[in-house]
Amino acid sequence: MLKIKKTNWEKHVFSDIAVNISERVDPMNTDLEIYVGLEHIDGEMIHLKRLGKKSDVKGTKLRCYPGDVIFGRRRAYLRKAALVDFNGFCSAHSLVLRANPDVIHPRLFPFFLHSNVFMDRAVKISVGSLSPTINWGTLKEQQFHLPPKEKQSQLAEFLWSSTQVIDKTYELRKKNDIFTNVALKSLLLGQESNEKGELKHISRIGDIPKDWTVVTMSSVFDRIVQKNKNLESDNVLTISAQQGLVNQEEYFTRKIASKNLKGYYLISEGEFVYNKSYSEGFPAGVIKSLDKYKKGVVSPLYICFKPKESSELNVYYKHLFNFGFLNQQILSIAKEGARNHGLLNVSANDFFNLKIPLPCEGFISSVLEKIDSIFLNGKIIDEYYKANKELNKSLINQIFDYDV
Repeated sequence: MLKIKKTNWEKHVFSDIAVNISERVDPMNTDLEIYVGLEHIDGEMIHLKRLGKKSDVKGTKLRCYPGDVIFGRRRAYLRKAALVDFNGFCSAHSLVLRANPDVIHPRLFPFFLHSNVFMDRAVKISVGSLSPTINWGTLKEQQFHLPPKEKQSQLAEFLWSSTQVIDKTYELRKKNDIFTNVALKSLLLGQESNEKGELKHISRIGDIPKDWTVVTMSSVFDRIVQKNKNLESDNVLTISAQQGLVNQEEYFTRKIASKNLKGYYLISEGEFVYNKSYSEGFPAGVIKSLDKYKKGVVSPLYICFKPKESSELNVYYKHLFNFGFLNQQILSIAKEGARNHGLLNVSANDFFNLKIPLPCEGFISSVLEKIDSIFLNGKIIDEYYKANKELNKSLINQIFDYDV
């Protein structure tokens, strides 16, 4: 616990703490190349990890300069406030805030914006129900306590030291993700174990070991065709279609009244779902398995299937699908639907004729052990990253929580 004397702190209105930069930019008539939308800002992250470009957007935007902070005034509960180190422009659904150096040290300012003191107030003064938004006229009148100016530089350096650890761990996660994807592909396709390089070339799926076979999806999986009849809404989790993707964390928790479940499929833990209609430009039909819940109900927009045998095969193909093994094949058979306004469709028959590798006996057990080890390393890095983020967040709130 930090011990910071706060009896000598002073109260300031926000318009004295920061300036609202409201300079307008037309993306079609500017030399600026970098665009930042709210989708590029990660909640509770001070640094930007993604950027857009001016060709991505139309309509008037806001100018930003190095040292400014882009604050997401729409849906403030997402806690988006990112420091800018370039000349660019950003979403009009944000505020471009610049620290007043006479009141707050510019290097401390981003941390103040990420404090519970500021963010909780921002949420409280937001207006609107569907997409609550902060008005500058209201925000500028809010009052906050700040540490004495002579202490701010020291506090800023302390917090930046903590943030550097987060940034380095974030980069480590990215590098580990790249390594994991490369290693998984090599392991799952038997490329690592084939020391003599005696590979059999299969044009549709690439190189695989000579003692493997190539089979259709229908050889390994059975289609789930029975649809639910009498399901109670209080014990049913649903999977809904969203831009061709299935995201379990977000979409498996939505409940639908049983009267609206006509034509839905009932699936069980370990079974697979594939969205057969997806928009061009989105990933080619992400395949996911139900592995966080025992039962689920799936929209008729999905093809549902389960392995004919062996739980090990189930796990093997789950990993194979997760790194997008079938994407190129799916793109080659997708057809534009007459009624779907640009949506691409994959028929069930075409889907179950897709080609997949069938490893030789004994291979899967050995490779799954190696995969478990790879994921364990990733889990350790993720836990370290999350712990550092929580520590940094705790430090920020201990500094700015004005409770004397």
